[in-house]
Amino acid sequence: LALTGASVSIVKYIRSTSSSQSNERMDITVKMPHVTVPKDDTYFCTKKLIPTGNYSTPGYTPHATQSVAHHMLLYACEIPDTKKKIQYCDGMAASSSTSGSLPHGSTCNSAATLVWAWAKDAPAFKLPKGVGFPVGPSTKLRYLVLQVHVKSMAKANAGGMENVWVTAHSTPVPQPKIAGIYISASSYETIKPNKTRNWDIVCKYKDDIEMHPFAFRTHAHKLGVEVMGYRVRNEKWSLIGHKNPQLPEAFYKVKNTHLVIKKGDWLASRCVMHNFRNRVTMTGSKHTDEMCNFYIMYWTPRTKNTQSLATKECNNGYPWVHWRNYFTTLPKLPKY
Repeated sequence: LALTGASVSIVKYIRSTSSSQSNERMDITVKMPHVTVPKDDTYFCTKKLIPTGNYSTPGYTPHATQSVAHHMLLYACEIPDTKKKIQYCDGMAASSSTSGSLPHGSTCNSAATLVWAWAKDAPAFKLPKGVGFPVGPSTKLRYLVLQVHVKSMAKANAGGMENVWVTAHSTPVPQPKIAGIYISASSYETIKPNKTRNWDIVCKYKDDIEMHPFAFRTHAHKLGVEVMGYRVRNEKWSLIGHKNPQLPEAFYKVKNTHLVIKKGDWLASRCVMHNFRNRVTMTGSKHTDEMCNFYIMYWTPRTKNTQSLATKECNNGYPWVHWRNYFTTLPKLPKY
């Protein structure tokens, strides 16, 4: 493995004519170092320390192409998993084909807070006014860690990895609303050849913090036809969002701006999968496997006791979970 260059940089990109620091903006750029990719479906992580200052990140600009990167995920954490600038991470198991100078590990040693996600050439994303993800020493989220799932070894090694990074547009001004992410993920699924199947995910929301959804994101691989998510309260279904996962996997606006998720509500997601292949396909970390994810990006008011939010997750699915086993009434599904 060849490894050269710095992986990250922080650059001031706007300074107000006022001398007040509150009007200063920062770019926090997390970039992959030059690295030789050993095979398709390699996962890398690189980190950036935020040594001083506290920031909110109200927007993100990606720099990557889907021909090289299957996805990028940006996390904030207190302690990264490695002291090196880059490592194999998460979806990578140590093997002879990935032996070399890089260690294997997880994204973070402490709890990882997801702050942004990208796939399929999704565009830049801006949070609503007054909403941001807090990062910096006072929040204990002193590091930004970028995970990149490399789709094509050949294209990455032909220069594609030189153009893989994300820029978090940041401000030192505390935002009145704190952003968080809730992920519904299918933990185990399988689909037979030339079949269509619904992969359902259901969890009861048990947190005291009320979630105000403002954006959603879907994620599946080649077999995904449609991904949708609902809040269910007293058998009444409220659509959070739905999207064809073959489109750019950005965060899209939630149309129902008055929707609130409270303790005791149910969150129900579904991925409609069509297996056009002549083989069984299962969930897995490779781009030739499948995944079923529905992301909710939400805000909650900043309080003295709420300075940052850990990522919330719901993990279950077929063959144990079906909507009909949880609810008496089912929704009229969106057209797709």
